Amino acid sequence: MNPSFKLGTVRGITIGVHWSWLVVFALLTYSLAVGVYPPMYPSWTTGAYWVVGAVASLFLFASVVAHELGHSFVALSKGMPVRSITLFIFGGVATITKEPERAGDEFQIAVAGPAVSLTVAIVSLALWFVLSAVSNYLGSIFIYLTAANLLLVAFNLIPGYPLDGGRVFRSIAWRVTGSAERATRIAGTVGVGVGLLLILGGVVLVLRVDIISGIWLAAIGWFLESAARQSTQQFQLEQILAGVQVGTLMDPQPVAVPPDLRLADLVETYVLGRNLRSLPVVSGDRLVGLVTLTDVQRVPRDRWEVRTAGNAMTPLDRLVTATPRSPLQPVLQAMAERDIHQAPVIEDGRLVGVLTRNQVIQYLQLRSELQRETTRPASEQPERSASPTGSGTQRRAEHAP
Repeated sequence: MNPSFKLGTVRGITIGVHWSWLVVFALLTYSLAVGVYPPMYPSWTTGAYWVVGAVASLFLFASVVAHELGHSFVALSKGMPVRSITLFIFGGVATITKEPERAGDEFQIAVAGPAVSLTVAIVSLALWFVLSAVSNYLGSIFIYLTAANLLLVAFNLIPGYPLDGGRVFRSIAWRVTGSAERATRIAGTVGVGVGLLLILGGVVLVLRVDIISGIWLAAIGWFLESAARQSTQQFQLEQILAGVQVGTLMDPQPVAVPPDLRLADLVETYVLGRNLRSLPVVSGDRLVGLVTLTDVQRVPRDRWEVRTAGNAMTPLDRLVTATPRSPLQPVLQAMAERDIHQAPVIEDGRLVGVLTRNQVIQYLQLRSELQRETTRPASEQPERSASPTGSGTQRRAEHAP
């Protein structure tokens, strides 16, 4: 998940906030200022309810960041890069760019977050005990943080993948079965089931008790069910692409254009004439950039006769590039994060190919078709004709006289 805006970095990890977090921040502040604090502290002013509610909400999300940093620091200690932590409507997510290689690593990373949240709850309770006699405002913030972090621990330990509890469950299944793939399928199925149960519980709440709470519970269930499916599919995709290099799938003879090609000619000859939406720009055999249909559309049409591919292109230093020996998965992840569909492949500065998402999709489709073919029952396999050498045929049993 890409953050909408960046807050800072911790040990090279980008801390960011997704726009959806602003929605839940507003709702949480409103809930505290209108529904929680007035019955507990009736003598406060209206402004005090809102200020304390906003501060408590900010402290809560600081706790969520601490929770995710717990996961991230353990992952870093295991040699697993962590790209970012993003706050969003359902809490926070740490983007760890590599899957654990051992069940024990998975377990330690998974329990680190709840351990941090439990520590924050204990510290908050101690601060409430000390500060509540000094200031109701401070006391109210820390007693709320105590309760909220305990709920955070309880929720995250639900055995629904990819929640922390689901990852703990997956690590145990991994240790028992000896297979990360099988453990992921099991944990993913349980995660989908837990999500569906939460959705059902939300519907019951809507119909019988509390509409708002029911909608919120159903939304959490929908998120968990969707995340369980996507996480399982992502793991399977990574397993399929493990060991595959960019050079295996790239187009080794891409169509390229020179920097001085007029945009009018580029559109007429390549975009319309050859149905190409992106073209590497090369000077000699050296890659200097990439020009796409979107780049061309940014230039006013009446300027196409005088502007060139070199004027409109995205320069090399802003592109996602790879070498033929680059592992495929990290390149695909970088392309997805920047929402681009192609990556030039270079070697010693020379353009040697282009990787596109369509090529990866075709590869996955072929793998899927081959997998289905090899798993078909023998009775459904197509008959093979006998060859002169007898290879590829089924031999009948011969009985001695």
